[in-house]
Amino acid sequence: MELWEATKLAFRQYATFSGISSRANYWYFVLALVIINVVTSIISESLAATWSIISLLPLLAASARRFRDAGLSMHNFWWVLVPFAGLIALIIQLGKPTIQIQEH
Repeated sequence: MELWEATKLAFRQYATFSGISSRANYWYFVLALVIINVVTSIISESLAATWSIISLLPLLAASARRFRDAGLSMHNFWWVLVPFAGLIALIIQLGKPTIQIQEH
């Protein structure tokens, strides 16, 4: 999946916290958010702040789907409350590979 397709998909599923999101799909979406945030910051700080607010719910939903895809619990969101080290732990957990479900 390419960058803008992943972004469109994430915004279409902006409030869907169930299901899964592949590692590539998630990180393409995050990259697109960073690119857009940098561009909007150059244009206007208020535009960048507005964009950050607009993109928060889709980012949370995509993160929840990514946690599920990696076999992790939603409790991992709490890492964001730990300064600096929590963000690093969150990034590492969101980067874990997809779990392989064994069928009997």
